[in-house]
Amino acid sequence: MKKAFLTAIMVIIGIGSAYAQKITLLSPNGGEAWVSGSPQLIAWNYSGLSGNETIIIALEGATDYGPIAYSKVSQGSIEWPVGKKMDGGFAKPAADYKIIIEVRQNDSIYDLSDAIFSILPAAASISLMTPNGGEILAKGMEYDINWSFAGKNGFVSLMLVKDELPLGLIAENLPALGFRHHWHVGNPLLNGKAYEAGGNYRIQVQWQPNPIPGAGTRGSMPANAPGAADLQKNSDRSDGVFSISPGKGNKEAKAKDEKR
Repeated sequence: MKKAFLTAIMVIIGIGSAYAQKITLLSPNGGEAWVSGSPQLIAWNYSGLSGNETIIIALEGATDYGPIAYSKVSQGSIEWPVGKKMDGGFAKPAADYKIIIEVRQNDSIYDLSDAIFSILPAAASISLMTPNGGEILAKGMEYDINWSFAGKNGFVSLMLVKDELPLGLIAENLPALGFRHHWHVGNPLLNGKAYEAGGNYRIQVQWQPNPIPGAGTRGSMPANAPGAADLQKNSDRSDGVFSISPGKGNKEAKAKDEKR
């Protein structure tokens, strides 16, 4: 009799355990290094729930945090553009993040990453196309500075370099996916500095993931700014030097025009 009673108790406990309401985060669960904006799966499993419950998924970190999405428990996973939050912004790259999932109807049913994971800066590769060496640009002319870009977003700054030293910015906070900037050759740089006719000029294009605050107020940027990560090529220069000639208002230019 005693044995039958204990068996019944064990069966009841077993049934209760089988139907315990639980949700378990599977990924990311710690140690991952995901590139910002790349598509990755947030995955979970559950027990003791109908599957119709709504869960809220959120990012937690000392650097940044915020809700990511809502989902049905039964869905089991969502594709996440890494770092993207429900307000449309992206979390800052850092190595201290966890994901937390919580049943909206009962916040005592939740789980979070066992350990931290990293969000890396968005991969980008940028190359200056023109001017790339050998050009002669006259003051007063309109000229397109062109670059190629492999990446999803971001902004670029263009700097004029002479004798391998930075003179100042031509433009900044240009959309990286714009691929070109219409330059009025001879116009002062953003720091107000003028530049003379002559040779040994190059253009440097610099990529950054976010716009620089106070656009138009900076005069220069580092001539050899390092990339944000080894996998990135965040800046590039003209392969060779180009020249800037005086404008057509000078006697030399007029003489050349008369010979044509």
